[in-house]
Amino acid sequence: MMSFFKKILVHMKAFLFGDGSQAEAEGAFPEINSDKLKAQLLVVENAHKEGALGIPNANNIQPTGTELDIQGKVGNLRAATFRIGERWLKQIQARLDGIDLTLQSNQTIQLGDEFIRKADSILSNADGELQEEIRISKSRKAILEKFRADNQLPDTPAVLPGWMDHTFKICLLVIFCCVESALNANFFASGMAGGFLGGLVMALTIAVLNLIVTFFAGRLCTNKNHVNGARSFLGWFAGVTGVAWTLLVGIVVAYFRFVMPKIDDEAANQLQLVVNSMRSLVSPFSDVESIMLCAITVIFGLVALRHGYAWSDRYPGYCKVYGDYVEAQQRVIEIIARIREDLEREKKHTLSQIDANVQKATEAIKIFRYNMGEKEVAKKTVIERLVLADKTIQSLTQTYRYANQMVRPADKPYPDYFNNPIELDNQDFPDFGLERDEDRLKVQQKMLDEMLEIHQPTRANVQSSFVAKFNQLLPLEAQIQE
Repeated sequence: MMSFFKKILVHMKAFLFGDGSQAEAEGAFPEINSDKLKAQLLVVENAHKEGALGIPNANNIQPTGTELDIQGKVGNLRAATFRIGERWLKQIQARLDGIDLTLQSNQTIQLGDEFIRKADSILSNADGELQEEIRISKSRKAILEKFRADNQLPDTPAVLPGWMDHTFKICLLVIFCCVESALNANFFASGMAGGFLGGLVMALTIAVLNLIVTFFAGRLCTNKNHVNGARSFLGWFAGVTGVAWTLLVGIVVAYFRFVMPKIDDEAANQLQLVVNSMRSLVSPFSDVESIMLCAITVIFGLVALRHGYAWSDRYPGYCKVYGDYVEAQQRVIEIIARIREDLEREKKHTLSQIDANVQKATEAIKIFRYNMGEKEVAKKTVIERLVLADKTIQSLTQTYRYANQMVRPADKPYPDYFNNPIELDNQDFPDFGLERDEDRLKVQQKMLDEMLEIHQPTRANVQSSFVAKFNQLLPLEAQIQE
């Protein structure tokens, strides 16, 4: 488990700082092991064998095959080490050259002015729609004020019931209709050919007529508040008619309750019998149930009358005129709120860009310094491995020569070149110098310092610009509230 988390940390570090190339480069260097090469090339064995035969002879100036094998094998390892070092250097240098804060620095400097341009664009794009809605709101306010003046109304809001209020009233009327029908159905069924179903249909019809007529009478009753005399009379008349209607329905229900149980012939005209009983002025309230049925019918009708009267504002037409004005005003408020949201969103985006640029630049400098450090490590590592290759060639060659000399016959001296050191081919060492990188670091650090210096002022500039643009909307909002 620990090794798993260690690998995760290594990969994260490699992603952030690019040190994966260091581990890869170091792992890619060929292994230069003197003992393994000595055994692989049979240095001692060949030296003994050739030395016993007097090879090479004293006049020989060319290295033996074993010596050439040593130089070739280790030389190849040395060349591979050199190539890997060069590739590692190119990777590090590419990362260093890829770090440039010019774009972030210029963008950070321009973000304050860029916000002002975008804020102006937001206001400009919405100005046409906003001005049109303000015009509509003002015209509807003028209509509202004229309506109030013509109808002698005070400067007070109209009652604007919502859909929940209307839903509640409708549901209550439906419940009343069901209750009234259920109470009357059994009594009506006793004298009807259709039985309970016929009684239920008649009871439902009477209940619906009772509630619908009283509801619309209540709606017309609002005219009693009208400034016009004729409409005021119409309102009072509608109210009285609604009350009279529900009383009449209650009395009719009581007569049905009184007559139905007495009908023996289901084919008889029940309505005619009820009418005859009403003409004879016989009291239908023979028991408590008749009185209760009549009272319930009247109460439900009066409630429906009240619901109709309170369906909207008590003054006829005021709800419509005032509602149109409120709707236009609300659209203006919504547009202003949308503009403010757009400005707020743009402000947050701009501030986050400023912070992100500074943070990214700070991290870039850290990465730049890290890669400069890796460059020094790479230089040291490559030098160590090249020196190791050179020493390995010298060591194996000297081992061969000493072993060869030990077994040579006395009459066959070793050649003079055994006393000379091995001369290796010179290779141009990669340029691991940091002078150019240090100059670039100074330039990048200067840009970071400038970004840090303008960081807070730029944020403050964006915030003040936001407040200024926000305040431009206040007079427009005040216009619709005057």
